Amino acid sequence: MKNIINYYYGFNILNLYSLDDLYYFNIDNNNYYFMTLDRPINEINSIVSIYIELKKRRILTNEIILNNSNQAITMVNNNPYVLIKEKINNHLVNINDILYIQNNTINISKDRLLFRNDWVKLWSLKIDYYEEQMRDNKYKLLNESINYYIGLGENAISYLVYNEVKINNVVLSHKRIDINKGTFNFYNPINFILDSRVRDFSEYIKCLFFDDKINFDTFRYYIDYMNFSKDEYILLISRLLFPTYYFDICDEIISNNVNEEKIKKVLDKSNDYITFLKSTFYYIIYNKKINIPYIEWIVQD
Repeated sequence: MKNIINYYYGFNILNLYSLDDLYYFNIDNNNYYFMTLDRPINEINSIVSIYIELKKRRILTNEIILNNSNQAITMVNNNPYVLIKEKINNHLVNINDILYIQNNTINISKDRLLFRNDWVKLWSLKIDYYEEQMRDNKYKLLNESINYYIGLGENAISYLVYNEVKINNVVLSHKRIDINKGTFNFYNPINFILDSRVRDFSEYIKCLFFDDKINFDTFRYYIDYMNFSKDEYILLISRLLFPTYYFDICDEIISNNVNEEKIKKVLDKSNDYITFLKSTFYYIIYNKKINIPYIEWIVQD
């Protein structure tokens, strides 16, 4: 791989380190990462266009390095790779990182290829997938719990469909946010998608909750700062209700990457999380004075 990087990028690498499909090295005190492109190749031109726009606006991200053919993708054994230069000092993702990206990228692009805002369609497909995966599977804890979380997902979908909300304030977003990892992936343009500003915020909150790193007072402070519209509050409830936190661990278990016991950290907090959602409803309706429809089984005493 040293020779490939040297040929396509002109770097004379002394030490090249690898982890799975990721290769990394240091040149002149700068960290570089040669990594597989884990998304459709046809999206790369859209990503590069957004990256160029970010540079024009002086919005800091990690840097896409083009190869000697002026292309973002380098094919190695029929696999697409990209070279990323780390420009942001690595730290754990926090709310300020989310706000920095969101506040500087509202409606930065209307490229439909990168939009992930049809939540009803995407969530319905995900539920269909798990219903299929759970047939005759070998995982006891998943078998015992999956129907409950599919029910939460279907409830989130119904809430969106019933309220017919429109997604505005589209910003650069991410499929997921991992608060236990550094900001390299968060600021890596290859990971950007386009979606409502509610997306990253709510996924961040879910991540904090299930890692015991947030209380309701802090969450309330974040909500006050975000100043969501009525439609965005409905999106927030839907997104908090949809159990990505459960399904993501399912994926890891089914792929044999983690022990099934990992799902217990979610199962053990299921009642507490519903209480958290109930408090969210009350705060939005009674403190923020936003008249959104409530979900009866959550708010009932």
